[in-house]
Amino acid sequence: MKIIRISAIWCSSCIIMKSRFNDVIKDKDIEVISLDYDMDDIDEYKVGDILPVYIKIENNIEAGRLIGEHSKEEIERFLS
Repeated sequence: MKIIRISAIWCSSCIIMKSRFNDVIKDKDIEVISLDYDMDDIDEYKVGDILPVYIKIENNIEAGRLIGEHSKEEIERFLS
């Protein structure tokens, strides 16, 4: 599984979610690609105004999105 994480350095929810997300995935075989909302070309992902955005990729196909701030339990459900 691959996760594309889109966040921004000015986004407080992004900072909180990065820590939670990293705790959840620490023992999992998940590749994380981090992109910056302001610095990287993210047009192809069609991201709105709510950050962070986690895009789950399975078999090279988008398999879901987690948008905004969530609990560790919600992150676990998203990944399963």
